[in-house]
Formats: sequence, C-alpha cells, structure tokens
Amino acid sequence: MPAAIALVMASAALAADAGPITDNPLIAIPAGSFVFGRDDGLENERPRRVVQGQPFAINRTEITNRQYEAFVAASCHRRAFYVDHPFLGLADRPVVGVSWGDADAFCRHYGLDLPSEQQYERAARGVEGNAFPWGHSSSDDARANVGADACCSGDDRDGYPMTAPADSFAAGASPEGVLNLVGNVWEWTRDIYAPYMGASAAENRHRVLRGGSWNSDAGHLTTTYRLAYDPDFRFAANGGFRCVRSSP
Repeated sequence: MPAAIALVMASAALAADAGPITDNPLIAIPAGSFVFGRDDGLENERPRRVVQGQPFAINRTEITNRQYEAFVAASCHRRAFYVDHPFLGLADRPVVGVSWGDADAFCRHYGLDLPSEQQYERAARGVEGNAFPWGHSSSDDARANVGADACCSGDDRDGYPMTAPADSFAAGASPEGVLNLVGNVWEWTRDIYAPYMGASAAENRHRVLRGGSWNSDAGHLTTTYRLAYDPDFRFAANGGFRCVRSSP
C-alpha cells in the first residue's frame, strides 16, 4: 500500500470512535472557528457570522430502525411509529415516526445528546460555510436522497422512493465523512426554535429540524435551512435523528 494512502486511512481511523451504538461510529469534529448562518437565505437563517466551536463527535449516519429497536429492547421505551412499515421500517433505514422526546431518550440512554443547531451545521458545512456537505454545488441524485422538484413528495430518481439505507450516498459525505446530513430524513436538534436575532427561545416550544428529507424539494435541502416543529409529533414519515458526544 502506498504510504500516502496508508496515511489517509490511518487519519480517518483516528477520527472515528466506535461509540456506544452498534455499527454507528462517532466522527470527531475538531474545535475551531466556522461559518454559521447565511445572509442570502431565509430571514431565520440570518445573519451569517463566524463562531468558535468546541470539539464534539457525531454519529456517522442517522439512527437506524435496527439501532432504535435495540434501544427499545434494552429500555422498554415505546417503538417507533413506522417500525412495521414495509419500506420505512426496514432495519437499515433511518428510524422515522419518533418525537423529539423519543430521540432525546435514545441519545441519553447511550450517554449522548441530540446535536445543537451549531453542531449540526458545523458537521454539515465544514468550516467554510458550504451550502451542502459536499461543497457549494446544488444537490443531485448521486449525492443525496431527495424529493420531487415541487414540494413535497418523494420520487425514485435517486434509486429510492422513500428512505434510503443510512449508509448510502457516500458521494454526499461531509468534509469529515458524515453521511446524509442533507436529504434522507429531517433530523431533530436539541434546540428550541427562535430567530437568531430579535426573539427569545423562551417564547416558543417548537424544536428545530435540520437537513431536509426524501420528500423535500431543493429549497429545503441546504445545510442552513431551519424547520420549527412540534416536539410531541411522532407521525412524520420523514423525520429521524442522530446523536453527538460533546466534549466536557
């Protein structure tokens, strides 16, 4: 094996921790400054600024039905709403049909947390503020599981009429190698929704979903799009999550 290739492989191995969730390693995101928000998007994505991020680690993929069922068996927590669906309930697909509380309980069971909006955005955008995990070019069928051109319905032009396996679309990976941070399923964050400026989160109870899904149009499929959502709703066929480990 050439030395350069061996070095790259070794670096990738050092960046991942097997973590507590079977077959879903935690990918290290280093501390440092990064671009958060944008000035050319929707009002609730503004302003663009540079913030200082602390180190953390994030699941390489969304939590799957198999992983969620293992949590249910260990904790006696309720099952996901779509666990028996012929497509959405497949073992390797992202779990959907979970409330914010379900997702939070899963992460806490393993000593982890849901990501904050800043953690999600840093993992998805890299440090330079990419519009997509892979750069600034728009999403395409080889990089993400996306919906029809008109919101909001799925199609199979990317190979999947609904959710795709959680480890799909390697071409759409983030700079650190995290998969499907845009497309496939919306992802719960731990933050209560509020505009970045001019209002307090205490005025709202909604939580924030990020990333778009298998039935999202292009306008929803960016690393900065923010969706305020009822945390108690557990019937969404396009909403899932992943976890993070924050540094002390």
